[in-house]
Amino acid sequence: MKFIVIWFVTFFCVISIQSHAETFDTKEPRWKQLSQAYGFALGQQHSLEAIENKFPDLAKDVKEAWFSYNSSALGESTKSIEKELIKEAGDNWPKIKEEMRARLTDISNQQEISRAQAVEFLNEVHGRSKGQLPKNLLKTLLSANPRYSKNPASELAEGWKQTFRSKGHSEAKGVDCSVNIPASWSQKDGNRPDMVQMFQSGAGHGPVITAMMVMSVPPPKLSKKEQKDFFTPSELKSTIPEGGKFILSKNVVIDGAPGAMVIYDIYQQGLDTITKARATQFVTIRNDNKIIILSFIVYKYSNNFNTLDQLQKLYLTTFKLIASSLVFNDRYN
Repeated sequence: MKFIVIWFVTFFCVISIQSHAETFDTKEPRWKQLSQAYGFALGQQHSLEAIENKFPDLAKDVKEAWFSYNSSALGESTKSIEKELIKEAGDNWPKIKEEMRARLTDISNQQEISRAQAVEFLNEVHGRSKGQLPKNLLKTLLSANPRYSKNPASELAEGWKQTFRSKGHSEAKGVDCSVNIPASWSQKDGNRPDMVQMFQSGAGHGPVITAMMVMSVPPPKLSKKEQKDFFTPSELKSTIPEGGKFILSKNVVIDGAPGAMVIYDIYQQGLDTITKARATQFVTIRNDNKIIILSFIVYKYSNNFNTLDQLQKLYLTTFKLIASSLVFNDRYN
């Protein structure tokens, strides 16, 4: 089992430290995401009001469309988005908001809408309440939902998910598996050998970085005894990187196969900061020589170390829901 232990130690150091910075370099600024989402919500409300004013007989339909959207998880986010923007803009927010409204009024005054177009738009609003929106906008709206901030697992529980499938991916090594990820999480291709896909919570701005990995064990294939031995507490503890603090390990079942959950802390010394991260990994073995890992990293900086345990516990149910959704599709062919 020596090869597996060495690989785990090397990999976990990489994912815990390096991918953190790399993911941050490529994401869209949060203020821009929020501005687009707020403009969308404001424009939709303005359009509904315009339809009600121009076609009084559609007033009931307008209210139904308005209620359909605003009572959804997406509609709940608007107030939270405005609060975030107020923090970003400070005293300039009232002026910015007024300028946005003025632009919407100008656009509205230059457009003529027919009754057929009005009815079509009302149907579209109903569709939006069910998530029929551009993906980037959907992610931002869901990431701002106050209920999901307090209970992240409820996003998946309520059906807001995206399904990633590894079939055909160059780093999947022939493994065809699917996993459900919260719809608000952004994804990007892995940039390391054996790394299939990466995700980050909060539309790319949240505290969780996730990776799916597949590694091949060199011949000969692992025997059933070796696979069983790998999931013992002592063997799992030996996979923790040097300097890491072991928290716990637990045997689990992943799509009918033996697996494990391993949790540990790791520190990174930067130029003038220390970053502490907690890793939660789910691992299983497929076809006797493919190790599949779902890795979840939550992080906080030195002045917030006391909240790291709370942060990991806040998301732990989400991690378990994601891991329990992992399916190996060739089992069902």
